[in-house]
Amino acid sequence: MKKRILAAVLASASILGAVAGCSSNNATSSTGSSTTDSSKTEDSSKTDDSSKNEESKTEATELKDDGDKLTILAWESNSDIVNMVKLFCKETGTPEDKIEISKQGSNGEGGRDQYQQYLKGDGDADLMCLEADWILQYINDDQLTAPLSALGIEESAYSDAYGYTVAIGKNDAGVLKGASFQAAPGGFAYRADLAKKYLGVNNPDEMQALVKDWDTFQSTAKTLYDKSGGKTSLQATEGGLWQVYQANRTKAWVVDGKLEMDTAPDFYDIAKSFKDNKYMADVPQWQDAWYAAVQDGTALGDFVPTWGLTTGTSSILYSFAKGTGEGTEVKPTYEMAFCAGPTNYFWGGTWLGVSTKCDNKSLAKQFVEFFTTNADTMKKYTEFTGDFCNNKTVMKDIAEAKTNKNLLLKDGQDQFAILYTAAEGIKMDGMITKYDSVIKGHFNTSVQGYLDGTYATKDDAINAFKKLVKGSFPDLTVE
Repeated sequence: MKKRILAAVLASASILGAVAGCSSNNATSSTGSSTTDSSKTEDSSKTDDSSKNEESKTEATELKDDGDKLTILAWESNSDIVNMVKLFCKETGTPEDKIEISKQGSNGEGGRDQYQQYLKGDGDADLMCLEADWILQYINDDQLTAPLSALGIEESAYSDAYGYTVAIGKNDAGVLKGASFQAAPGGFAYRADLAKKYLGVNNPDEMQALVKDWDTFQSTAKTLYDKSGGKTSLQATEGGLWQVYQANRTKAWVVDGKLEMDTAPDFYDIAKSFKDNKYMADVPQWQDAWYAAVQDGTALGDFVPTWGLTTGTSSILYSFAKGTGEGTEVKPTYEMAFCAGPTNYFWGGTWLGVSTKCDNKSLAKQFVEFFTTNADTMKKYTEFTGDFCNNKTVMKDIAEAKTNKNLLLKDGQDQFAILYTAAEGIKMDGMITKYDSVIKGHFNTSVQGYLDGTYATKDDAINAFKKLVKGSFPDLTVE
């Protein structure tokens, strides 16, 4: 009975993901700068209010253009911005010492916590990297961030961007204050050699057939664990499982000042079942144990988004494969492959925001346009880093050309062929709130507490979660 209930819950999540995938994202045919023809496709009836907001804010925000350096706020582990600066300087002839990356915090949450203090001090800041979970904390604060229109960049420039990235980049007043250089769909990365050994899988298509939906994913997890003699679980982490499941939420975490659990309570059952049945190794994300689990075969794989699939030395895939070398010399120690997994999802992503302290307006504008509106240079970014740029036409061309080869995947598999389809299914309008980063952290803490026995029952874990949320946000209604 428990298995049937769990299957029904997971099946409903898959259906919700399919519904989200029905949204239409029509790409323009041009492969040049998306700024060029975007005005022809913009529906003025939908943008009148936001345009007025941007015009009003532009008048109030006058940025200077007499600074010595372009200063970009980021966190220590953000390798994206390092590669972006290298490419930008190489392609534009800008001296590298003209751009400074000011590192705030060791990770995204550290950046979230330290940016505000830094921005209120005397330090220089022109642009800043912002994550989806906490972007609203900054773009809703007009004392800290300026609209993109203050740089002379209007919303119409993003007609070829993935719609959810534009929606997330707007503040509560509908003003566009953040632009993402990447879209972040994901899939399932796995040990190809172990999949062949235990499951008889010879290629990603065959693997996809074994993880095509949640019922099949569970069935395959049982088969794998049995055939490996209890050595290998299908899934490495609870956190990875949650990233996919939470993409199917139908409501934001906070609606009209009230905490909305939505489908979250079901996840306690799902995670418990996966752990108890050994479908999941339950190792912690972002620690050596995570990468080691895939390397030593404790887990077959995990869910990984676009930014974790690059060949950069700090990527998730590089760690899973125990990569060696850099650039064109990258080689995997362990044989990895990639498939779509049971449902569409997205995980994270980074947006560029403009500081009200910006005193390098021209260079800031050039940098933002290079990575978020100019199709030619966005394609160069994808080719240079292996990341998934935020331009539908560019990614369609790359996917259809089938020329991309990921040196960390078996036979140089092209991950974009899978990710391009997944990106079209992402729809997050109205699903992002300023509370998300903290609430998600509290939720994962409560789930882990349920899994490790800190909380005896699911209800105990849920009550603990709600108590944590109320403690962090006393003004929210938590029932």
